Amino acid sequence: MILKFKGKVETGDACRVSDEKNGALFIGGVDVVDRVTDKWSSKTKVFVALGDSTFSGELFVECGWGYSEWTPMDSDELKVGEHDLIAEIESRHNGEEITLWIGDEPINVLDDYKIEEPSNGG
Repeated sequence: MILKFKGKVETGDACRVSDEKNGALFIGGVDVVDRVTDKWSSKTKVFVALGDSTFSGELFVECGWGYSEWTPMDSDELKVGEHDLIAEIESRHNGEEITLWIGDEPINVLDDYKIEEPSNGG
């Protein structure tokens, strides 16, 4: 399974206690961390393609949670090997249009026939 996220990079509330945009990282209006946790659990080996970079490694993913906006507990996390995807994408691409592929099999970015493009509708 390969997920493809395409669109504008936006940030939200990583602790998920907001009334507006719950989730640390959105690409094309889709909550990336939420979609990845729907497909895989931590310790799954995944492959990532972002721009002209590709890498693979063990996935660590966790949806943030908090008691309230005044006492946040844990933030969203999305790491592959040594790469903190949330931090890297937010610092380098915030507000830009990008394409991010994450899969549990090697990724050929030219091979669209087996890629699931998550919608922001669920």
